This record gives sequence, C-alpha cells and structure tokens, in this order.
Amino acid sequence: MTDKKVSLLVLSTCLQCKALMELLKTHEIDYDVTHVDLMPKDERSELFKKMAPYNEKKAFPVIFIGDKAIIGFQRKLIMEELGVNQ
Repeated sequence: MTDKKVSLLVLSTCLQCKALMELLKTHEIDYDVTHVDLMPKDERSELFKKMAPYNEKKAFPVIFIGDKAIIGFQRKLIMEELGVNQ
C-alpha cells in the first residue's frame, strides 16, 4: 500500500478507467475519483482548460499519485509509482 494521495479522473463509460479502479481495489489502494463526463458542463470545461498543457488529447484515465500525474492505464508505471509488487 501507499501513503501517497491517489486521485483519478475517469469517464463513466471508459473500460480502461474501470480496469484501473478495479486494479486499485484489488490492491486495497484508497483513492478519490471524479467522473468527468458526469460533471456540470462549465466545471468540465474549466477542468479541460487546466489539463490542456499536460493532456491536450483529453485522454483518460488520469491518475494522480502524490504530485505525479500518469495519463492512460499504464499498469506497470502505476504499480511502480504506488510501490506495489505485481
């Protein structure tokens, strides 16, 4: 387990997003989640503006581990950052 704060930006219909949440649950990693597609339009637009320099393609999922952001379901990189043995 990790002592770093973990938060996710996901889409409710995204298979990779669901796989990431399942992976975290399997390894008993606590996380906060925001379903971007279910946000009010103005909040979603503001979020996309903030994300643009880091994620111009608006790819999902986005996982924040501590102060590091990982775009996409990059299992190996995510597990390494969390300090979880695969």
